[in-house]
Amino acid sequence: MSEGTLPKTVSKYGTKMEDIFVCYEELKGKYGNEINQIPLGAIGVYTMCQKLRVGLQQLMAGSRNFRLSTISRRDLMALTEEASKISGVPYIMDAYREEAEKILGE
Repeated sequence: MSEGTLPKTVSKYGTKMEDIFVCYEELKGKYGNEINQIPLGAIGVYTMCQKLRVGLQQLMAGSRNFRLSTISRRDLMALTEEASKISGVPYIMDAYREEAEKILGE
């Protein structure tokens, strides 16, 4: 990566690999000097996958599912009606409505 060749959308995060890619130091520790042989696109994909992993862990912990095999679409809620229509996931105002009404009705 040479000086001044970064697009503005990338350079706003920094000019060094350590600044741009959150997982760069982790990969550098694992692969040492061979990190220079890894394409930057691959480092970007790895970083994105790590972020996805953390998000999934947070979702699972919040829904009290500690195994991937136990999570289902029922554990998800759409935050907008449009997202609900597109995905088929219940809108947040409708999710668990019946259960809540049973509790409130008692």
